Amino acid sequence: MTDFIASACPYCGEGVEIDIDRSGGSRQRFVQDCPVCCQPWEVEVTRDSDDDWEVMLRTADE
Repeated sequence: MTDFIASACPYCGEGVEIDIDRSGGSRQRFVQDCPVCCQPWEVEVTRDSDDDWEVMLRTADE
């Protein structure tokens, strides 16, 4: 099952949806390119005890 989290590209500011694989565990890290400006993000997602997801997008130089 996949969840989607709304966020914004840290480079261009465009609104994006991040696909979260619920079977991937409560803490996930991966690299994904922006569908608008093609810059790579470092994505970190975590799930809290209430089963809510939080996403953090970082630029490659952060």
